[in-house]
Amino acid sequence: MLRLVAALCVVSFGAIAEGRGKPLFHFNDCAAVSEDTDRWQASVTLTKPLELIYATGGEVSFIRDDGQFIEITGTKQAPTGLVCIGVSGRYSEERPSAQIHVKPLPRTEVVNTREIRSIRVRRATEIWHVASFPVTSDKTAILKPLEPYHNLWGQDSLSSTTRHSSVGAITVHYAKGSYSTSSGGNKGLGWFITPTQLGSNNDDLILSYDIWFENFGWGKMGKIPGLFGGVSGDGAYGCGGGNHPVGCYSLRLMWRAGGDGELYAYIPTNQAAGFANRPDVIVNWDYGHSIGRGKIKFQNGVWQTVTEQVHLNTIGHTDGWVKICNQVHGQDQQCYTASNLRMRNEANYHNRGIFFTTFFGGNDPEDAAPNDCHTYFKELHLQIPDGAVVG
Repeated sequence: MLRLVAALCVVSFGAIAEGRGKPLFHFNDCAAVSEDTDRWQASVTLTKPLELIYATGGEVSFIRDDGQFIEITGTKQAPTGLVCIGVSGRYSEERPSAQIHVKPLPRTEVVNTREIRSIRVRRATEIWHVASFPVTSDKTAILKPLEPYHNLWGQDSLSSTTRHSSVGAITVHYAKGSYSTSSGGNKGLGWFITPTQLGSNNDDLILSYDIWFENFGWGKMGKIPGLFGGVSGDGAYGCGGGNHPVGCYSLRLMWRAGGDGELYAYIPTNQAAGFANRPDVIVNWDYGHSIGRGKIKFQNGVWQTVTEQVHLNTIGHTDGWVKICNQVHGQDQQCYTASNLRMRNEANYHNRGIFFTTFFGGNDPEDAAPNDCHTYFKELHLQIPDGAVVG
């Protein structure tokens, strides 16, 4: 059991009393860190203001809060290899969602005990947004809002509809028995989206989209969209299907049996020592690594918002991280952060856009769709966090 030994009140008792009639918000999340981490700093970013009641972690010694951004510094938790943070508070109108990022601190870094101060709100700037899609049989027209895109396949699985939404959503059909390399049609689709607004030197990017799983038996596994990057141009489109060219990386999400979610990562082989032994990693050097399997959960028959934030590593270091979240509408957000990653070895490798691909598999018949089913996509967003490197 994790030691959650500190609870710091950062609003006055009067403020808490005034807020008693407001809805409660509770957020708990863990991030993987190296087992020798003695000190850490966690940042919790909220999408809407929160009257913070308390924050918990392992021997919390420093906290600062302005309602939408909280920083906590603490010491080693048990078990080692994880930092877990809890935040509780009350909100006035729209329910917030939260993201956590943890970075190890040097052992010599000094922090002030129980210091509370105000800091500016950290926000993200939206650079690209596609809310809906034309409802038409013209597949070129359906995809037009996503231009420029590249390496399109699987158009037979593509359509659009208002079946579960007041606006048009992309619809993807997976035929019973289909998987990535099966014969026949309706086995999913894929392409790369490279918005011009992204620029050429982005190292920190947030993707989000709404997805509905319909009649899903889940099977063994399947892919849904995530971010990708590498060199500029065609060389960035190669990481997938068991291919590992040096000029790219891909960071898609996957569903597993029962709707378990994970980060599915094509990343370089020179990861940090102990990468293959991490409890949150199932290595696969032939295909992609399964990272954080089951840390988030997808649901059948409801709209949910998937979010992925990618922070690229400094060249020569394994300080990159990827945050994945899923929030079923009307429920709490589930999040997981994969830390201490290396996505690139060259300074000209950057985030290039969205690897929009979805299918069952794997590439074996046992990976096939157990029944006819569909997914629906709308509300695609790309955001750049304030302070990120952009070009």
